[in-house]
Amino acid sequence: MKSITEKVSYLQGLCEGLNVSDSGPNGKIIFGMLQAMEDMADMIEAMQQEIGSLQEYMEDMDDEILELEEKIWGTESDDQDIIELQCLNCGEQLYVETSIMDDDVLEITCPNCNTVVYINDGSFDFETYSEEEDFGSRETENKNS
Repeated sequence: MKSITEKVSYLQGLCEGLNVSDSGPNGKIIFGMLQAMEDMADMIEAMQQEIGSLQEYMEDMDDEILELEEKIWGTESDDQDIIELQCLNCGEQLYVETSIMDDDVLEITCPNCNTVVYINDGSFDFETYSEEEDFGSRETENKNS
């Protein structure tokens, strides 16, 4: 596939081969459009190179962050050791380690709105609360009980 610059160069060569004069009104328009297209093609190629450089930089940063996480927290954590909860008041996603669920008394509050999201009173079942609608209807049932 030809690059944009090659396509514009082809059109410029075609224009010159057809002896289009830049002194007439049509020729001035055609040559002006070709010059604008050439400028745009140069800018697009420069932006593509810059995007490529930024992608490499972001990949390097991602690798460095991963290395730092491993140094700080040790090996990568299992997703099975994390439970995802959602605050019904503000919709904030909360991620909680399952190891703290064994505590005798536990209350998890939303850091965004300070609403209680979970209380360790034995009535909470993570499997039935996996969906937001399910969670809302169960919470209402628990309050009415």
